[in-house]
Amino acid sequence: MSTIGGNLQGYWYTDGYLRTSSREFTLKNVSNRYVHLTNDAVQKKLDDYGKFESGNKLSYHEFQKYLDSQGIKCDFVKDVTAKMRQLVQDSMRAVSRKVDPHRKHASFEIFGYDFMIDEDLNTWLIEVNTNPCFELSSPYLARLIPAMVENALKIAVDPLFPPPPIPASKKHCCPDAQDNKFELVFNEREDAAELKNLPIDDNMNGIIEEEEMEEEGSDNEEDEEENH
Repeated sequence: MSTIGGNLQGYWYTDGYLRTSSREFTLKNVSNRYVHLTNDAVQKKLDDYGKFESGNKLSYHEFQKYLDSQGIKCDFVKDVTAKMRQLVQDSMRAVSRKVDPHRKHASFEIFGYDFMIDEDLNTWLIEVNTNPCFELSSPYLARLIPAMVENALKIAVDPLFPPPPIPASKKHCCPDAQDNKFELVFNEREDAAELKNLPIDDNMNGIIEEEEMEEEGSDNEEDEEENH
């Protein structure tokens, strides 16, 4: 997410990766961390770490090949990551009034979204990390993460400090970062009216600013006084 000129915007990065465990999945022993926790801090303690996938990581393309090999009819990007994108957009809308509440002139932050996919390929948002791991623990991540950071800087920093033109002889140095893979999914300036008019109910906690709720409370008090 970034704030430029006081306007909050949220972006979804179209590339990502899957973490795998070094032990075969089973529900017979839910306390086995090596089965149920795919964090590097846990998995790298095993001798089998990296035995099946480099760094226990899979790209979306590699996971699609696995689905195809198992006869599972699923377009991972179309059917699964599209749901992830929607969950990211919903979460940004939900916390937009709480993120960067003072609306600095310019700021940005990269968040790490963790999802789980069940056996029916339903997608579940597990958590959002404000300090995601950028460790280059596999050849794929060594390409993915630097390109992602470069893309983020293009959005958050380049509009304020335009970089000098890149000589034609050097444009091939970082090919993965030439086309920005961040997609705009939330723009406060465009969505402000809709967010402000959202009803207050149990499913919308935190969306309407406190001062707006205070204004509504004052209006209700005035109405009660007039009724009396």
